[in-house]
Amino acid sequence: MLQTVPSDMSARSSRFLDAQPHLVLGALPQPLLVLLPDRRLLFANASAEHLLAEGLGQTRSGHLMGLGQLDAPRLGELLALAAAGSPSRTGLWFTPSLATGWLHAAPLAPAISRASDWPLQSVLLAVHQDQPTLTQAARIDALTRHCRLSEAERQVLLLLADGEPVDATSRHLGLCVSTVRSHVRNLLGKTQAPSLMQLLRWTGSAQALPH
Repeated sequence: MLQTVPSDMSARSSRFLDAQPHLVLGALPQPLLVLLPDRRLLFANASAEHLLAEGLGQTRSGHLMGLGQLDAPRLGELLALAAAGSPSRTGLWFTPSLATGWLHAAPLAPAISRASDWPLQSVLLAVHQDQPTLTQAARIDALTRHCRLSEAERQVLLLLADGEPVDATSRHLGLCVSTVRSHVRNLLGKTQAPSLMQLLRWTGSAQALPH
């Protein structure tokens, strides 16, 4: 049952958030990073520092150089979009553990920016690791929306993720093998996956597929 928060409590919470943004962000359990569009790192909470220490992300000279499969140029694109007011959600996979998750990039709330003396174009990156309740079909549907996959690319990915080899996929869809391989190249380009195997691992398939 929903409970009404007393107005004085809401005001106290708001004042605490405005006055102590580092404490608020630092206390949250998921990895959170605050960056500028040029990838300069302004803040990382304890969970994010742990993620970086494990080698799942890379920094150099105070800048975020990589996170999962995302390289510096791709991160720069996501940060620029978020700073311009366009949040995004991107699939993540980490080698060699093959852990998976999502990266959410969004503009940082102006109140937090002002209270922290961070520029107003600051961006908040939130890493959501390993979501086992997200089914294979749901992951593929999410990729289709966020990476703008065509229906043909989606069908190819669904079959490959179910363990179908390329030649069987071509027969199933009535396509030439070369056409299926062309769709696979487009899938890798649009999703920024380092390999077909990594993409299929991320969708939930544990089967090795012939190339």
